[in-house]
Amino acid sequence: MNRTLGLLLAVSLVLGGCAARSTDQAAAPSPSPSSTPAPSPSGSKAAPSPGASVLTTLPSGVPKTTAPHEPTDDFSVLTTTGQIRLDGACVELVTDKVVWLLIGPPAAGLRAGQKVKVTGLPDPGFESQCTGSPFKVTTVTPA
Repeated sequence: MNRTLGLLLAVSLVLGGCAARSTDQAAAPSPSPSSTPAPSPSGSKAAPSPGASVLTTLPSGVPKTTAPHEPTDDFSVLTTTGQIRLDGACVELVTDKVVWLLIGPPAAGLRAGQKVKVTGLPDPGFESQCTGSPFKVTTVTPA
C-alpha cells in the first residue's frame, strides 16, 4: 500500500511540475515585434529558437530504383587469339596483352600449346584459385 501511494505521489509531482511549466510559459508575454531579430542582409532566415517547434516534411512515395544487373552486361562480346597454357585444372589463354582464364564447356577440351581464337565475355565476378582474368567462352576455333 505504501509503495502504491509513493508511486502515485511521484507521478502527481511530475505531472504537476509539467503543468506548472506550461502555465508559466503561457503566462510569459509574447515577444514584441521590435524584439524579433531582423533578417540578415544575405536573405537567409534566422535559426529557430530552441523552444520553437520545427516541422519536417518527408517525401511521399517509394524511391525509384533500377534492377540490378550482372557486371558482364557492361562488356561487349570479345574475340581474341592466343596460345593455351594449362596449370593444373586451369585453362589459360596467353595473348600479347592479357592472360585469360578460360571458363565454360567450350574451354574444357583444349590442350597445352594449341593456338586458338576464342569468343566470349569477360566475367570479373567469377571467383577461382586460378590466375588470369576470367573469360566466359562461347566458341573456340583453331587459329
